[in-house]
Amino acid sequence: MSKILYVVVPCYNEEEVLPETSSRLTAKLTSLINAGRIDPESRVLFVNDGSKDKTWQIIEELYETNPLICGLCLSRNRGHQNALLAGLMTAMPLCDFTISIDADLQDDIEVFDQFIDQYDAGKD
Repeated sequence: MSKILYVVVPCYNEEEVLPETSSRLTAKLTSLINAGRIDPESRVLFVNDGSKDKTWQIIEELYETNPLICGLCLSRNRGHQNALLAGLMTAMPLCDFTISIDADLQDDIEVFDQFIDQYDAGKD
């Protein structure tokens, strides 16, 4: 039985990268869902950390058009680690496991498969 995954993405002034990031993360989640690796209720949770640009507006638009996207908006800039923690705490009751990644996708999203393998093997 597949488990619900939330990918938590802290965002601060990320309007330039969000369209590409959301497209790539959505494609990855869709492939994992289609392969039966994760539940269709899995989501990408973008956490707006008090951005001064159009980051939150873009997240809202993505949410309206893409069922795999959801968002959390912090009232002001709290810092990367606090935004990440807020996202993880929000996701915790909604999913079985999480993966965090920066909005610029500097890390390879193809390793999600390996993370899922390790989770399935009983690792935290």
